[in-house]
Amino acid sequence: MSEAILIGTRGWDHDAWQGGFYPAELPAEWRFCYYSNLLRAVLVPAAAWAGATPSTVAQWAEDSDAGFRFVLEPPPLASAVELAAFLRLIEPIASQTDGFLASAASLEPARLDMLLAGLARAHPVCVDLPAGGPSPELSALLAAHRVGRCWHCASEDMPTPGGELLVALSAGGPAPELRRTLEALARWQAPGGRAALFFEGPGAAEATRTARTLAELMGI
Repeated sequence: MSEAILIGTRGWDHDAWQGGFYPAELPAEWRFCYYSNLLRAVLVPAAAWAGATPSTVAQWAEDSDAGFRFVLEPPPLASAVELAAFLRLIEPIASQTDGFLASAASLEPARLDMLLAGLARAHPVCVDLPAGGPSPELSALLAAHRVGRCWHCASEDMPTPGGELLVALSAGGPAPELRRTLEALARWQAPGGRAALFFEGPGAAEATRTARTLAELMGI
């Protein structure tokens, strides 16, 4: 069963988790299966697509149940052909995918327009923007494709309104801080959006477990 607010980590294939979140004797190729049985969502980082094949993605689908949710960071995509190939690659998990987190760094408007249009036809999109915020041209582009803006919890007080998907990135923190983050995400998605909170860094797995417990206690 999936959760109202998606809560997970950025990636699962972390060597530093061996002997902690993962049992010391767990083979590396079993990590995702183990992860998906304990947590209910994951942000697949762009680096995970290097060398990934349709059988790789099909194995992710086989190793997780239908309620497990994916948010995907696409790899660098230079053309419509590469975008189409990526969308074909992820077909095995399409029914479990709730959206994309796309990077807008170093993309000229025409290329970003192509990327957002193609991704948004498949699933809602959230964009990770360079520091300094969007230009008026970029803001208009995001609005045209109904794209949300990534919330970096450590450096931004509140998420930005707009879009159908909000991805929040956090390094964790004390329970009161996590509670405020969850409350902000619940308010953001109340009109009908989809919010996700992904932790990164050494304590990501433990922060995820704490946040999931808080969300359950808070009824969100």
